[in-house]
Amino acid sequence: MDIAESSSAASAGSGNGRSGSLPSFFFPPAAQPEVMRAAEKDEHYVASLSDAAHEAFRHALGTRLAVAYQNETKLAGRVLYYLLTTGAGLQTLGEEYCDISQVAVNSKLPATPARRTLLVFYQTVLPYLTERLSARAAARGNALANAEELRGIGFTQESTSEIGGEDIVLSQRRSIIQIWQSWSQRMSQRYNAALQQWPTILPSVKEALLLVLRAHLMLFYFEGVYYHLAKRFAGIQYIFMGKPAQQRPRYHMLGMFLLIQLSIVGGDWLRRSVLPALATSMRSRIRDPSAVSSGRQSIAILDVDGTNTFKKEMKSVGDDWTLAANTGDAEGGGRRKCPLCLSPRQHPTATPCGHVFCWNCVAEWCNEKPECPLCRSPVTHPQLVCLYHTDF
Repeated sequence: MDIAESSSAASAGSGNGRSGSLPSFFFPPAAQPEVMRAAEKDEHYVASLSDAAHEAFRHALGTRLAVAYQNETKLAGRVLYYLLTTGAGLQTLGEEYCDISQVAVNSKLPATPARRTLLVFYQTVLPYLTERLSARAAARGNALANAEELRGIGFTQESTSEIGGEDIVLSQRRSIIQIWQSWSQRMSQRYNAALQQWPTILPSVKEALLLVLRAHLMLFYFEGVYYHLAKRFAGIQYIFMGKPAQQRPRYHMLGMFLLIQLSIVGGDWLRRSVLPALATSMRSRIRDPSAVSSGRQSIAILDVDGTNTFKKEMKSVGDDWTLAANTGDAEGGGRRKCPLCLSPRQHPTATPCGHVFCWNCVAEWCNEKPECPLCRSPVTHPQLVCLYHTDF
């Protein structure tokens, strides 16, 4: 009876033409614990294979070359592991241990060779190329910046004269070769300018990538589909082929905790980067005598700790008039500007090293860094001295 039922089911499946695709739809998606356990197992085996490749390279070519090319030997171990498993259409050791398998997201069928090759490239070669190119770009940018500082004004005059000469040649001959040379020179200049800016923005890029990885992990805890960015880009997910368990735990609470952490980190980044710049610009606008005398209403600016640094000046319109008069008198007397806020100094305060700032500016600076903003000498709050009835 069982044989007859199985044969009839097989004939029905073959009649519909979907015998090869039916089993994939019957398997449920893999849960988060299974995917994470498989990834941990794979990382363990990849590390073992990479260490073995490094040792073989060291015994064959010596320790000096092994240390110089240790990143390449680790890459060779990772590529070898994933080519022999994922690239060949087989389960990795971690996937086999957890009874999960890779399928395409749209069709729920085993991934095609092109998709598997793309996944192997995303998992192994792409991170290595990104790191190497970023390091080379940073080194080249530093070298270009140093060379430009050494050349100074002569470099600017030389580059300007070359561009002017090329403009004359272009206007006279209008040949395709000269147009191509001019375009390539402009692209080279833009490329060099981008390289010079890359070392300064590299820390911000790394911080942004870290936030992206955390956000991707948060989505995995909520959805349970993609644990690695490579599988999301390649469009590959896991199905569970083992015995169905009664309880398959989910990690929604971890996703909530990670969401709270990302919110705190994002708020801290806003507090450290955006709000101080906005407060400085608004302070300069408020302290501008032309803005006060023109009758525009001032805006109260709160510091990072929530205190109002201009509470006395913002009480009424009469206080605004007094502030404008005091500012005009101070500027008439030759009042100096604070190096931090670039505005006339309010309550001049000297550090032990002799530099003078606004009291609010240097006090806030010492809250973050107990040192002089100009010469980096150690400074504490008790060492700050207010200068009454004078300004240097």
